[in-house]
Amino acid sequence: MEKPLKRNDIQGLRAIAVISVVLYHAWQPLVPGGFVGVDIFFVISGFVITNSILRDVELGKFSITNFYRRRVRRIFPALYTMIAIVLGASIFLLTPLEFMEFGKTALSTVFFSSNIMFLTLSGYFDGASTLKPLLHTWSLSVEEQYYVVYPVFFILAQRRYPNLLRPALVVIALASIILSQLMLERYPSEAFYLAPPRSFELLLGAVIACSGPSSRIGQKLCDGLSLVGLALIITALATYSYQVPFPGLAALLPCVGAALVIQAGKSGPSIAGRILSMRPLTFFGDMSYSLYLWHWPVLVLARHYVGGEFDMFISAVCIGAAIIAAALSWRFIEEPLLDKRREKLPYLRIGAVMMTAASIPCIVIVNTKGMPERFQPSTLAIFAASEDYNKLRVYCHSGSKAAIPYEKNCTFGAKGSTPDVAVWGDSHGAELSVAVGERLQQEGRSVVEITASACPPATDYSVRERPFCADHNRETLRRLIGDKRIRTVILTANFTHYQNPALEAMLSGYGDVVARLQEGGKHVVIIYPIPILGFDPPSVLGLRSELGKPLDSVGVARNVFRQNNQRVLDFLNTIALKSHIDVVLPENFLCSSKLCSVYAPEIGVLYFNSTHLSIAGARILAKALPL
Repeated sequence: MEKPLKRNDIQGLRAIAVISVVLYHAWQPLVPGGFVGVDIFFVISGFVITNSILRDVELGKFSITNFYRRRVRRIFPALYTMIAIVLGASIFLLTPLEFMEFGKTALSTVFFSSNIMFLTLSGYFDGASTLKPLLHTWSLSVEEQYYVVYPVFFILAQRRYPNLLRPALVVIALASIILSQLMLERYPSEAFYLAPPRSFELLLGAVIACSGPSSRIGQKLCDGLSLVGLALIITALATYSYQVPFPGLAALLPCVGAALVIQAGKSGPSIAGRILSMRPLTFFGDMSYSLYLWHWPVLVLARHYVGGEFDMFISAVCIGAAIIAAALSWRFIEEPLLDKRREKLPYLRIGAVMMTAASIPCIVIVNTKGMPERFQPSTLAIFAASEDYNKLRVYCHSGSKAAIPYEKNCTFGAKGSTPDVAVWGDSHGAELSVAVGERLQQEGRSVVEITASACPPATDYSVRERPFCADHNRETLRRLIGDKRIRTVILTANFTHYQNPALEAMLSGYGDVVARLQEGGKHVVIIYPIPILGFDPPSVLGLRSELGKPLDSVGVARNVFRQNNQRVLDFLNTIALKSHIDVVLPENFLCSSKLCSVYAPEIGVLYFNSTHLSIAGARILAKALPL
């Protein structure tokens, strides 16, 4: 995102990148692969920065100090302005828990480590990613971490082994992409957020910068390569989706496309370059950095304000506001500071002052636990529902890496009693286990919790993110059938999470589990789907309470819930009729004829986040179970 080199085709390429990201975040179905815009930015950055270094080396004026002065001059002012304004808005819109998390993420953004911070904030208790105002800064952190090491390596290699520089960049890039692909198998989140498995994208741009001029291969071939590159980018935007394992080898499609377009235009305009140089594209390309900075927090803060997802009209209003904010940022912050008359300002000292000044409010927010005094006690009581979950999840619920052995599963209920009930499911069983344990304790009985994140009770069901799932389910089924203590098995799952084509495989395996448990003499109880929400109930209800608005009108329409789950409902109805087993329909207890509410006056908040019942909500289902 430097500005030492102004090529209109690159500005147009920036526009394609930022528009793709913005449309993906606002209207995902419109550009299903729009997230690759970030990868295009990485390639552009790698090319432009390397070109800048090479130019300074040729002029004999390169210095590490000047390199970082330019980075501060380019990155800091617009970024810190955005953080300050978003912080001001967050004071009114975020709950104490969310605001404390915002303080942590803002502080990590200040020190360009937010990619690592967001990697750690990806559990059930850290809030939905669509509600984190600074989530998009992970890519800036990846870049800046890369640029801590890259210029030093580049200069040392260029001075001592100039003939080996380009081969070395190629080798490191290959190592990075191999690492990225390998990490996708077991550590997909790490592969997405961390700098080493992303470095090949920036290095690809660097290799192009170190290559010869495109004039060597002739204009016709350059035109052809530019069109191929543009076609590769469009293909990724149109055919990729969040279901594609990414980055890894899949990232090569848009990255190679961007590299071809850049290489083809090194000696003059190519056909694709002339298309990308059209004024509407260069307009958005010029302010692409500011638009990237602003579009995400505007969308996130709007979600907090309206209490969840919104329609296309509000999305359009948000994007319009983001474009205005970006245009103002470009005109009054970025452009003036890029003026040559301000080139000699002490940017490193200015940057240090800005980092210090920005850190102070972040530290205050974290140390005061999100400044809860901003809200009334009644509001804070509603916010507290976000902590009404199984406090033993960390020990009793299998995460994303491995499953808890059968004999080490936790038991809830009367101490010293032998468990005769098992809750088997994905994360939807964790709070239910506590609620069932409370009920059974009164009878001197207990329940064993067998739950694993995103791993439903279905044989032969396996997904890349949960490599242990198939073995875990196979072993659990075998052990349950052979466990003479367990008479009743309760099956529960977040069916909404398993979309096509995963849903069909999941349902098939689920039906097999029901049949085999019955054959093994177990009393099987199926819990039907619960309503899944597009918002965080404690946050929305708390803010409504603060404004004096009614709480029992918040939820999802019952007919919408049934439409979204019709395939699952039909399948479970078929199993129930065929097998004559007991079932519990949560909608009969959580919904009126029209609305599935997230709040009950006599109980409180029924969900601790958008996809999981709180223990208070789980108690409703526990009472209805035939045990």
